[in-house]
Amino acid sequence: MPRTRRFYLALLAAVVTLVPIRITVAQSTVPQTLSPGTRIRVTSNQMVAPIVGSYQGMRRDTLLLIEDGTGAKVWAFNTSAVSQVETSIGMKGGNRDPMIRWGLIGAGLGGGIAFITSVSLENNTGQQYNQLLSTLVGAAMGGGLGAFYGSRKLAEHWAPIPLPHRVGVVPTAHGVRFALSASF
Repeated sequence: MPRTRRFYLALLAAVVTLVPIRITVAQSTVPQTLSPGTRIRVTSNQMVAPIVGSYQGMRRDTLLLIEDGTGAKVWAFNTSAVSQVETSIGMKGGNRDPMIRWGLIGAGLGGGIAFITSVSLENNTGQQYNQLLSTLVGAAMGGGLGAFYGSRKLAEHWAPIPLPHRVGVVPTAHGVRFALSASF
């Protein structure tokens, strides 16, 4: 029994030591607060597609955002209608979609070139080539090269952040109004 107890204590000590390191790493990569000018993506039930732009600030229960692009527009979202706010963590490679797309393109081209080459060599030299095997080898090589090329394509990555909560005091004609914005 003492051996088991020591094992559990050692395991508990390792977990207690390593968990804060993991939490610290996760917190250091994603900013926890928004500052004006931060590039964010807002998903709302009012819009079909997420809006990408620069965060401007919060006014009572409204999130202000200036959209990116030539037709930039100022957006004001009610915080109750915002389903998710994400901040940009930069451009990164190794994305699945471009790798699949370019891998399929490379496999098709590689297989086609290998098939045409094996047929033309068979007709010109009189030697027998296995067209199926040549096509499969060419498709595998082309797919590998295409996937490598696709892995080099950069795409913007996003990390979800909590929406800033606001507490406001607003003067009115009959006194002061206290406003609190919170979500659960």
